[in-house]
This record gives sequence, C-alpha cells and structure tokens, in this order.
Amino acid sequence: MSSDSSAFPGTTRIEAFSDAVIAIIITIMVLDLKLPKESLGAGLWGGLVVPILPRLIPYLLSFSVIAIIWVRHHLLLHMAVRATGAILWSNIHLLLWMSVIPVTTAALGENPLLPLAVAIYGFVLAGNALAFFVLRWSVYRDTRDTDMRLVHMDLLRRDAFVAALYVLSMPLAFVSVYLSAAIFVLMPAIFFLPDLRTRSRGTAK
Repeated sequence: MSSDSSAFPGTTRIEAFSDAVIAIIITIMVLDLKLPKESLGAGLWGGLVVPILPRLIPYLLSFSVIAIIWVRHHLLLHMAVRATGAILWSNIHLLLWMSVIPVTTAALGENPLLPLAVAIYGFVLAGNALAFFVLRWSVYRDTRDTDMRLVHMDLLRRDAFVAALYVLSMPLAFVSVYLSAAIFVLMPAIFFLPDLRTRSRGTAK
C-alpha cells in the first residue's frame, strides 16, 4: 500500500457520518424506554422504579457500550492517517453492528431472565467488539509510525480480550444468566482502568 496520504481523503466525513448514525441509535433506544402504564398510585418505588428497572438496566448497559465505542472511535480516527477503503468499510461494518443494539436491548428489557435473550444480547455485543477490532486493525495496517503501531498492538490485545469475554457470555447464558450479566456489567470497567504501557507512550486509549 502506498504511503502517500494524498491518494486518500481524510477521516472527517467518516467521523461526521458515524456521529450522525450513533446519535440516531441512542435516540431509538431512548424512545423505546417507555414509562410503565401502571398508575403511580402504588408510590414512586412500586409504581415507577420497580416496573421500569428491567428496561432501564439494559438501556444503561447499552448506553455505556455505545458511549465507550464513540469515545474510542473518535480517538482511533484521529490516529488514522487517511481514509483508506479498508477503513471506510470496516467503519460501515462497525455501524451495522451498533445499529442492532437497540433491538437486542429492547428484547433483553422485556425478557431479562430468558437465556436466549441474554445470549443474543451477548452475541451483538461480541459483534460490536469484533467489528471495532477489525476497524483498529485496518488503521494499524495503514500506520507507518513505529511507536503508534506499538500502541495499536496494545489496544488490539485488549479489544480481542473484550470480544472473547462477550463471546463467552453467550454459552454462559444457558448456564446462568447472572454470569453473563456479570460480564455485561464488568466489561465497561475495563476501559476505565489505567493502561500504563499506553500512557507511557503519551497517547490516549
């Protein structure tokens, strides 16, 4: 692949298009988060909080996943030199998986203890993690700076680990939905843990 960045456009349009799609995805999830039809006569806790929790928890989990992807997507594209064909299609692939999140979030909210609903939710999160791995790999392949390539390799390992755990959540759902739920809850925390090797190279995650 030629190293001449002038042969390809920058990543500005990718970011703009991705931001628009992600904003729509979040809007769809919010619109699906309906207040319970039951009367609030039972009180704030029994009439509102308890009925809405099964939908609210999956919404918060999915919102966290989307927020993390958006932040990391923003940082990743700033590390990209240009918008190659591989990066463009990898980005479209990621948006495809993200667009399915609202559907599986709603399904999980309606059936929080159903193993199949939990497994499907894990499947979609695994697809998102793998798609982000592919996007980073596309950026990595087009990167010539040695230090930046080392940074990408560190983060590719973390992306692979996250994807593997989400894949694991699928069969675990048929053993115990709570084991899968633990993975869904703990995974976002990984992206807030300090990465000393990455920070030592002076770049963001």
